[in-house]
Amino acid sequence: MMSTRYLKQILRESSNIVCLLGRGPAAEQGCDFYREDFIYDIEKRFGRSPGEIMNSTFYHNRPETFYRFYREEILMKSGEPDEVNYSLKKMEDDGKLRGIVTRGFFNLSRRAGCHNIIHLYGDIYRNFCPHCGKKFDAKYILSHKPIPICDHCGTMIHPGVALPGEMLDSQLVTRAIELITSADVLLIIGAELDSNLGSMAKYFNGDRICLVNSEKHYSDETADCVCIGNIQDIMHEVYPSGKPYTPSDEVSEEAGK
Repeated sequence: MMSTRYLKQILRESSNIVCLLGRGPAAEQGCDFYREDFIYDIEKRFGRSPGEIMNSTFYHNRPETFYRFYREEILMKSGEPDEVNYSLKKMEDDGKLRGIVTRGFFNLSRRAGCHNIIHLYGDIYRNFCPHCGKKFDAKYILSHKPIPICDHCGTMIHPGVALPGEMLDSQLVTRAIELITSADVLLIIGAELDSNLGSMAKYFNGDRICLVNSEKHYSDETADCVCIGNIQDIMHEVYPSGKPYTPSDEVSEEAGK
């Protein structure tokens, strides 16, 4: 039995699915921050790596450069929802998907219409003032240069993303663990099982772990069902959203286990 058929069966029969959504689909849809060659391009233009810039220390010490990067390379290159996101939306509408847990911050699934999403690292549409707590959308950040200031108290706005060097929201982490623990099926999309996101599968007590990714990885063997190939094509095949879709040339598969 090929794994896409097996995955389709699992998703059809379950009504308690939780998705761990990795960066794979976002990278395919124009979110440059997740591209493998992005680091070289940024070093050439900014003189520093993305990891050095998207850092709490850099944000405080060089806010002008930080916000130029945040505007030009993140807010203006945030991609668009794709078949993966719309497939999850359909799954949610059908009462099967209970929630999405992600480390991504481009908010593609919410932009596709999904509701129960836990963004462990925040998202780019919920920037805030660290002093008074006022929220600011991406448009405000884009239009207030060089450094966006809170129009209520005059404090420099913090991006909606948790930066390295900062603590994650413990309540979000707890909610994510509770969601994963109570699921019957764990669907991991665009992430390896030994990645920071995929490792959250250790909290899963349900029946099957299903993995959809673009490339093989040694950790795949711990999943019950593995589909390898174009992520959008696979999700369109196993749970079509109903929206117009043009598939790629071929979907590569691994046998279901």
